[in-house]
Amino acid sequence: MSENNLKVFTNEALCGELSFEKEQYVFNYSEEAKDIVSLTMPLRKASWISKKLHPIFEMNMPEGALKEAIKNHFAKITSMDELNFLRLIGPYMLGRVKFREILHVKDTLFLDEILSSTKANLFTELMEKFAIRSGVSGVQPKLLLSAQNKTTMKFEHFIVKSWEKEYPQLALNEYFCMRAIKHAGLETPEFYLSEDLSMFVMKRFDVKDDGSYLGFEDMCVLSARGTDEKYRGSYEEIARILKDVINPTQRKKALKDFFTAIVMNHLLQNGDGHLKNYGVLYEKDHNDAFMAPIYDVITTTVYIKNDIPALKLADGKLWWKEKSYKTFATLSCNLSNKEYSEVLGVCYQAIKKTKQEMQEYSKTHLHVQDFLEKLQSCWREEI
Repeated sequence: MSENNLKVFTNEALCGELSFEKEQYVFNYSEEAKDIVSLTMPLRKASWISKKLHPIFEMNMPEGALKEAIKNHFAKITSMDELNFLRLIGPYMLGRVKFREILHVKDTLFLDEILSSTKANLFTELMEKFAIRSGVSGVQPKLLLSAQNKTTMKFEHFIVKSWEKEYPQLALNEYFCMRAIKHAGLETPEFYLSEDLSMFVMKRFDVKDDGSYLGFEDMCVLSARGTDEKYRGSYEEIARILKDVINPTQRKKALKDFFTAIVMNHLLQNGDGHLKNYGVLYEKDHNDAFMAPIYDVITTTVYIKNDIPALKLADGKLWWKEKSYKTFATLSCNLSNKEYSEVLGVCYQAIKKTKQEMQEYSKTHLHVQDFLEKLQSCWREEI
């Protein structure tokens, strides 16, 4: 295999080859390929050619602190272009699409020990050990790892996130935002908060019980955009994509859930609900596709006072009035007036319930009482 070529696998089966030639990226399916690499790239004999790395291959490229950790470690050995990044982390990439031969590594980590650890530098230690195995996108420091559940003795797959000084108590922020999302009736991954509040841990939702992977694609991939374009587009565009790719039997639920998520973003003042924070899962192709659980929700206005939504709605980026939401609900998400009102009621109750939980939590965690009060003051109880 040349330095400009990479074998591409889906669920451990060779499906094609990615190469860089004549200033463009070229992907070719192998003759024996049975699975697609992306809903946007169906099986065919002709090459899939792109001037930039194809969105499905870029989707889980490292960003931020994780990218720097990998670059610093390997920069003296090889040039760290996109193909070499994929070459290094390819066997460990998040999801079913991987590069090079698959490597199975199980470490003697236990979930409850990670959550209860009193080590001040545990995340740094994990970063040093697992950076190369963490093909996961996002600027926030995060890692992929497998840990054993002592109750079931199963190895399960997790994303572990920490936070940097400029975003204090980010793990606590995400934990309570996700509690609110759950109370609103939306599907979420299993999630945990470490006892020292330094880490937010989320169970992977794309890994099946037998260890194989569902296909997952975020809205950057499905709208043919690169990661650097994740703040472009609109929520109406996401609704159109859901209508196009979701199985008809799942479409009504997906659109209602998506609208609920947008309302919750408003109430929680999450200004970072960009294209990479929504996606679909599938077994084989669009015929069985359904909306992925809601993930990566935080209150951004507690750090950025005048933050605005990540994407457009009704051609603007602002915390919209109820009229805009009602129009979006009926025209883009196909909800009736009754369903629209029901969603608002459920969301309002979710906020109130989670605020009560935060108040109870504050009584036994006095050192974060001030932060939780600021967080609650950012949240809105109606649109």
